[in-house]
Amino acid sequence: MRCNVVAFLILVLSAGAALAQTGPAAPTAPTSGATLASVEAGKQKAHAAAIADCEAMWDRATHMTRKEWSRTCRRVQLRLQQLELR
Repeated sequence: MRCNVVAFLILVLSAGAALAQTGPAAPTAPTSGATLASVEAGKQKAHAAAIADCEAMWDRATHMTRKEWSRTCRRVQLRLQQLELR
């Protein structure tokens, strides 16, 4: 009898832990063209904001002119954007 009670408790306690385990949620792909366009617009805004933040860090004491700094910011952000696409 005691063995049956112990086995029952083990099953009950382990079942709760097994039911609580879930896998990572699968990413959902946008289904409509409007959703895809809004995602793309959001990426473009983030890209432009990153360039603006980089350009704002320029200082006269750097070894680059403001124009060179801006060109470098754009080049780096373009490379980062291409890296995300792969």
